[in-house]
Amino acid sequence: MLSRFLHLLGVTFSLSAAFGLLARFVPPDVWWPPAVVPLFLPILLALTLLYASWNAYRRRWKWTALPALVLLLSLPMAKRLFAISTGGSAAGASSISVITANLRGFQNDLWKDISFTAAEPFLGGAKPDVLLLQETRTEGHRANFVAEIKASTGLAKRHQPPGKAIATYANDPTFVADKFIETGAFNGYLITDVTTELGKIRVINAHLQSNRISAMAGQIGEDDTLGEGLNRAESMLRNYRRSAILRAQQANEIRRAIHDSPYPVIVGGDFNDVPSSYTYQRIRSPRLRDAWADRGFGPGTTFTGPLPGLRIDFLLVDTSLSVRSIERIETGFSDHRALRAVISR
Repeated sequence: MLSRFLHLLGVTFSLSAAFGLLARFVPPDVWWPPAVVPLFLPILLALTLLYASWNAYRRRWKWTALPALVLLLSLPMAKRLFAISTGGSAAGASSISVITANLRGFQNDLWKDISFTAAEPFLGGAKPDVLLLQETRTEGHRANFVAEIKASTGLAKRHQPPGKAIATYANDPTFVADKFIETGAFNGYLITDVTTELGKIRVINAHLQSNRISAMAGQIGEDDTLGEGLNRAESMLRNYRRSAILRAQQANEIRRAIHDSPYPVIVGGDFNDVPSSYTYQRIRSPRLRDAWADRGFGPGTTFTGPLPGLRIDFLLVDTSLSVRSIERIETGFSDHRALRAVISR
């Protein structure tokens, strides 16, 4: 009886993992349920590997076939889920550094405003050539920190639409376009041409549609009745469905912008989705490489909130450029880790 139960679990894990592997090819507006599974894909693949190993140990070759096939199909995804780099590339004649960071509105884990003194070690320490911020403060905020960011980073100019919480800082930026979801301040993307030592680069700073489930996920287990728990789960799925569809639309728009760019492209920001998602698959066109998959090591998780262990912040770099190195940086206050990449020709 126990053996049959374990086989049932193993088959369920294997089929769920296969479902998750296919999700990157399924548009959420056509069929949205597969979009949920990639959140758990690394765990599902680990359990599938465990099931395959158990069957192989017991010489149950018939039962080994399914998990082995799923693991084989997962190989093209391996570097996305767990990067293995042997180190940085050789230095080019010139290079630039790019940082992307979701700042959570300059608030700490208790959602209390922090002073710029607390943020300055992060913002002033790296001295990037291009700084991509999401969930920064709007210009109308009484303490927007715009002047402080410029002084700390040495970047003189910024592209930040009025009333929006996304900003691109550089010394020589040129506005190209921006687009946001409805009238919201947070979710959208900026397109900016930046003149650098590597020539002109088209930079896309993205904060794609938020799932709006983190707060609810953090309250799981606090419901007084089963009905309340089921209602919470239903609300989470409903929010995720809407968000996945909107992100897919944004991803398709960004993909067209990448295709139409006359300059090398760098896409950075908070995608609110994982490397095995449809959103990521669409944005990481053949023209781009994932800087973490190329030069990072390990899973590269960037989100530390109620659903930890997710890599949802990215720097995708034009294949005409080289990624010399990439690192994660703790901001000291946000629920996202920043990414810093050094890029050369």
